[in-house]
Amino acid sequence: MGLLDDLKKQADALKAQDEDKTESLRSTAVSVDHALRRSFLYLNDLGKQLNVVQMPSPFAFDLPTIGKIDGLIIKDFFCDFRSKHFIDKDYYGEVQVGYRCWSDKILTVKKGPDEMEKFRDILWQSNIEHKSEQFRNERKVITHEVFKVKCDFRVQAKVEGDHETGKMKIVSKNVGGFTVDFFNLLATEMNDQGVEEFAKYFIGRPNLWQEIVKRSVLNQRAAAPAPKPKVEPKYVVNDAPRQPAPEEKKGLFGSIKNIIKKD
Repeated sequence: MGLLDDLKKQADALKAQDEDKTESLRSTAVSVDHALRRSFLYLNDLGKQLNVVQMPSPFAFDLPTIGKIDGLIIKDFFCDFRSKHFIDKDYYGEVQVGYRCWSDKILTVKKGPDEMEKFRDILWQSNIEHKSEQFRNERKVITHEVFKVKCDFRVQAKVEGDHETGKMKIVSKNVGGFTVDFFNLLATEMNDQGVEEFAKYFIGRPNLWQEIVKRSVLNQRAAAPAPKPKVEPKYVVNDAPRQPAPEEKKGLFGSIKNIIKKD
């Protein structure tokens, strides 16, 4: 009976640990779920308003060899979410949001043989809608290519949560330029203020988003040790043991006498 009792106690202890761990994971998952739900509801409502207003975008997109493209408006805003099954329940898993910075302008760009491929790669990488036509000479050699570039740039972001660790990963594309940006913070930090500041950042309004990200505990670097006080260097003449005080005086006076004799 003693052996069985010991094994039963060990089994009960392990079950209690598993239950505690599961409850802790559930609590973390709920925190992530609330942050994603909050983000979706805010951004979805924002999109409905912007699709009516069609607000001008403050962004100016710098297209290499072309220059800055501005005078765009925000249109076709959308927001959606995906669920994720974790432990024994479905939670918000990620939020996807995007819109178009658009104008009816079409840019005509002419590129020679040395620049055609590079410019085409830039357009594809930035997901810029365009058409092109190549021109050849009488010998059927390509002389240049003319691109018709639409001023229609897709701004996108994905907010993703890790239900096990409580961390949030946000990836944005073409916010204020043809770039991809990454942000990390905790779900608890994606509160009402965090969601609103992200939304402002996403559409180009004055915001504190970068400050919120910097203040996140995930982005705080370990405090560096306090700098040591600056000490004037001490030069050691030799490694010989220090001489007794009287001999030091003799040596010092002797050196002075030698200098006087030389003079």
